Amino acid sequence: MRTSADRSSELMSIFEERFSSRLRRDFTDDVTAAYDRCPLGPHDDKTARVVRALGNASANGKEIILNLGPNGPWGIGRISLGAPGNLLLLPGTFHSYEDALRRVFSLRRKNFLES
Repeated sequence: MRTSADRSSELMSIFEERFSSRLRRDFTDDVTAAYDRCPLGPHDDKTARVVRALGNASANGKEIILNLGPNGPWGIGRISLGAPGNLLLLPGTFHSYEDALRRVFSLRRKNFLES
């Protein structure tokens, strides 16, 4: 016998599938180019939708920007539950916050499209 929890789970699965499908369609080279031009925004609707979705992803495995000094440089870390400090530092530093944002976006894009 089906329960309301079964139905809720089924609906969540359908929602996630449709959301992921739409996000994959929206994640075009044009969106990447728009983000690369202006990572701080403002963004057009499609780019903003992709940026929001990537930002709202699960924290585990997410890349984040780390401030390595008072005004830069910046580094990138990956949240990794179970690692020391729950953070893995990735190689490389960036002298521009915008360049660090671009790199995080490209890493998140790669991870999303490979999943």
